[in-house]
Amino acid sequence: MKLKLLLTALSLILVNLVFAQTGSIRGLVSDSRSGETIIGANVIIEGTSLGVPTGIDGDFEINRVEPGIYTVVISFISYKTLRFENIQVVAEKATVLNVVLEEDLGDLGEVVVIATRDTGSDVAIVSEIRKSLQVVSGISSDQIRLSQDGNAAQVMKRVSGVSIVDNKFVRVRGVDDRYNVVMINNSIAPTTQVDKRTFSFDLIPSENLDRMMIYKSASPEVPGDFAGGMIKVFTKNTVDENFFSIGMGIGFRQNTTFNTYQQTAGSSTDWLGFDSNRGLPINFPSTDKLLSLSTGNPLRAGAGQMLSNNYSLASSNALPDGNIGFAFGQNWSLGRKRLSTITSASLSQSYQYFLAERSRYFFPEPGRPTEKRDEYFDQNFIKTNELGIMSNWILRLNANNKIEFRNLFNQSGFNETILREGRDFIQRPEGAKDYAFRYESKRLYTGQLEGTHFFNNELTKWNWVLGGNYLYHQEPDFRRFRTFLDTRGSEQGEFLLIDPPSSSPQDMGRYYGDLFEMGAVQGLNFEKKFAGAEKDRPRILRAGYLVDYKMRDFTARYITTFFPGFHDPAARERLIRLPIDQAFAPENYRQFDGWLVQEGTRPSDSYDASTFVSAGYIGGVYPLGSFNFSGGVRTEYSIQDLNSANDASRVKVTNKELAVLPSFNLDYNFSKKSLMRAGYGRTVNRPEFREFAPFLYYSFEMIAGFFGNPDLQMATIDNLDLRYEFYPSEGETFSVGAFYKNFNNPIEKVQQNITETLQFTYANAESAQVYGVEIEARKSLSKVTSTPFLRNLSFNVNASLIWSEVFLGKNVAFEANRRALQGQSPYVVNAAMYFIDPVSNFQASLAYNVQGPRIFVAGNVNNPSIYELQRHALDLTFSKTFSERTTLKFGIQDLLNYQFRFYQDSNFDKKIDTSLDDAMYLWRKGSLFSISLNYRIK
Repeated sequence: MKLKLLLTALSLILVNLVFAQTGSIRGLVSDSRSGETIIGANVIIEGTSLGVPTGIDGDFEINRVEPGIYTVVISFISYKTLRFENIQVVAEKATVLNVVLEEDLGDLGEVVVIATRDTGSDVAIVSEIRKSLQVVSGISSDQIRLSQDGNAAQVMKRVSGVSIVDNKFVRVRGVDDRYNVVMINNSIAPTTQVDKRTFSFDLIPSENLDRMMIYKSASPEVPGDFAGGMIKVFTKNTVDENFFSIGMGIGFRQNTTFNTYQQTAGSSTDWLGFDSNRGLPINFPSTDKLLSLSTGNPLRAGAGQMLSNNYSLASSNALPDGNIGFAFGQNWSLGRKRLSTITSASLSQSYQYFLAERSRYFFPEPGRPTEKRDEYFDQNFIKTNELGIMSNWILRLNANNKIEFRNLFNQSGFNETILREGRDFIQRPEGAKDYAFRYESKRLYTGQLEGTHFFNNELTKWNWVLGGNYLYHQEPDFRRFRTFLDTRGSEQGEFLLIDPPSSSPQDMGRYYGDLFEMGAVQGLNFEKKFAGAEKDRPRILRAGYLVDYKMRDFTARYITTFFPGFHDPAARERLIRLPIDQAFAPENYRQFDGWLVQEGTRPSDSYDASTFVSAGYIGGVYPLGSFNFSGGVRTEYSIQDLNSANDASRVKVTNKELAVLPSFNLDYNFSKKSLMRAGYGRTVNRPEFREFAPFLYYSFEMIAGFFGNPDLQMATIDNLDLRYEFYPSEGETFSVGAFYKNFNNPIEKVQQNITETLQFTYANAESAQVYGVEIEARKSLSKVTSTPFLRNLSFNVNASLIWSEVFLGKNVAFEANRRALQGQSPYVVNAAMYFIDPVSNFQASLAYNVQGPRIFVAGNVNNPSIYELQRHALDLTFSKTFSERTTLKFGIQDLLNYQFRFYQDSNFDKKIDTSLDDAMYLWRKGSLFSISLNYRIK
């Protein structure tokens, strides 16, 4: 039955289209001085027979306009004639053009107004994909508005070949997210995580997005540091008419909202996404000072008394999620110049509770059942606050010159409490209760100043960009400690604190981490179209350069509370039996019979690093008959430096690489509606700062440590693409393609052999191969049937099947030296169905997403690989617009509430059978029911 339904849906999508639907152009013409409307002004579409005079109220509407780009001419006796270029008409939509005419006082002639081309509609996206010289997929602001997606990560789930990890990281073609490069507009985005190379797409609110494009093949003019895809996020920066809008929303999460929520005391600024009082006191002794003190020095007790006693858990009921925001767009006429802005701000808060099951196992032995080493159940309480601001400006100097200034700021705070219960069958067989209290905040700013200039009737184009990034990540006072059940006094027993004899990342430890990163990007691009070339298929020469610099400064401190062995044992016994909110009170830090403070910071707990990449390229486009040749060569010279230390000596990394990256793309146009693409490109993948920094971070959540590898090398990738594309009509497409990637020195996350805990690090494999096929279709039923309900339906379906194999080398001590590439999913499916009724302004969408099981961390002969299994996600949204001003949305995210599942490959057969292999991490987060209201003033 399911197969029949799927085949029926696909057959509907692939039905050929007959005629494109039409749109319209409407608006109002008025006098610039008096503001009165003008009756009888002529409005015509240049090059067509379409045109109308304005009515008694100065209004006009031209109906039955085929979708496309037009020039509209508006004239009236004694007024200057206006020409509006690049006016886009979309099927079943009205393009609004409100016009102000100036009196002609003798300076005869016409005024040319360059309208802003719509880049965020479905039609525009398909058009951009059609004209691209690369293999590319994308999503429009039209599709974004039809969903309840709140940020860019949720939006990306709708894109062909794309999947989302941890609700914020993007994988393209199933390849691990570290293999992507992200650009916000035309500037390279910073890495937003401390422990991996990736970008958190949840930092960008969806209402700020104009479109998102994923370039899957290489070309000379784009950065060469990717293997999965180059993701370009375009934020809104222009508006055709002034507006102001305000919106608010509320969400109810299954198993969370109105249920018990627990956390320790926060700060007065948590609601804005940053902390103001969790850090170390200003006069707290330095690392060098504490390390130089003798064990019994009184300053160790004094330092402990300075630390906050923030261990008391306050219980409340979780409030509904909430968000509020506003946006406005404004245009100003500055003589013949035009200044426009879109500015928005949003503030949100959300709660999350879920119960997670976490287990570890003894080393598997062939032929014997696996035994659990420990079994824990974690109550996770998470509160997230976020502030986002976007302000984009564009100054149009004239028809040939514009300057754009874009700004995006995000401040987010993440407050997490984990209450763990269970057993360690070796060390704590009677029972255990563990606690973790963590807060982290991120502050991100990215901005670009960009200019575009045309000369010689647009045959010559210069584009320049100057960008800057700023990232500050703070993790103040991460407190974690463990207890064990003591049954000596009674059958029920009593949980006692585990006090370590020295510094420990697990027991009675406090972690303070600060990361500061800045980046600068500067680029110049030149494009020459040769005179005499066909307008829609010019011969083009391109050249340019890009300079990208990033620097990072990271510092961390570990402070441990301990009880010296030479103190009174009875005093120790009393302290470890106290409740957690009393045990670490200031009065319990004493020189002779109380707690003291131990500095656990090591030389490897700080590093500074930088990356400098200078790139230059030359390329071109040459159409020849039905063929279109494009390509060129890009060179990137990179210098990566890192300075850190270990317990023995200084650690210095200096990687200098010159990469020559040729690329070639060939298009063959069967007709105006169909073409075949083929392409080759060489790309690279550089290690990120954290990946080669010798810093060990203990994750309480994963019960594992993360450690960098200073010996990591840059990976190189050869990419081949082949794709057939068919465009039946405006806004619709069907494509099927294949790809192949050959990796040299791929970078993977792997396990290390550590006896008492899991430890993850990064390593180069010798080589890897990834290949697959992908299909995408966008189809509307409006041209297939006249049935009122069915003609309002449209579909977007894409799927990828992917195979991968990594070769670990001949001398690797593994049971097998070949397996799937770490992070690679074998399949990705995205499907969406949309219902849009243009008469009632009612819209609905149903979106589905799944990605196949992937290796989360690669194993070795002692530690099986850990797999993240497939997870099915279904989202439902309803939207209704009233009087073109008020929009009401209702949505359900993660309707299936499918379980997150991480299993280890206990029998080392390179696949997961849930009846044979062992579960390591399991949880469900609950469906989110949300409703939002937006009011727009035009």
